[in-house]
Amino acid sequence: MKLATAVALSRNKKTGPVAATYASQSSCPQSCPMLGAGCYAERGRVALVHRRFGTAKPVEVARAEAESIRSLRPLPGLPLRLHVVGDCPDDESAQIVSAAAASYERSGGGRAWTYSHAWRSVARASWGRVSVLASLHSADEGRDAIGRGYAPALVVEAFPGGHSSWIEAGIRWIACPEQRTGRRDCASCRLCFDADGLRKRGQGIAFAKH
Repeated sequence: MKLATAVALSRNKKTGPVAATYASQSSCPQSCPMLGAGCYAERGRVALVHRRFGTAKPVEVARAEAESIRSLRPLPGLPLRLHVVGDCPDDESAQIVSAAAASYERSGGGRAWTYSHAWRSVARASWGRVSVLASLHSADEGRDAIGRGYAPALVVEAFPGGHSSWIEAGIRWIACPEQRTGRRDCASCRLCFDADGLRKRGQGIAFAKH
């Protein structure tokens, strides 16, 4: 039963050239309101990958994902996008996946980054060097996420007035540059690769709903 996979080079328009992992949705926290209700993993090309996966305990999915990461031959400096679909809902799972991401980086790959709905239940330290942003359900959760060691990420209906940044609920939100201008993909922007820096500056990343 397949639970996860990793690709050495993805050329998604938004991310640009990166390595990426996909994991069973059974690794997602069941409290996530997007499960079965609009998660992008449930439609389009990502759904074609996701539907091949079985279900298992999150730690088993994490082990499969880590094995897939370790099977990659990293391209020099190529960033690693963890969890195009999937998550790590507990400390043990995050530690397993982050250890594999660290191995990827030591083997010549670039920084790993991800977004997690499980930021309330997983200690930031369990992610190690992975740049991880807390996926919020509202801007009001931003200060809580920062207090727990995470930079916040938020999906909004639209960027207010088309601005590149704005302040809401005590956080300076930066509109995703790729979505706002279409000129910088993740591989060239790299804002999300420095979640700890964003947190220290009281900043978060906002994505327009699509």
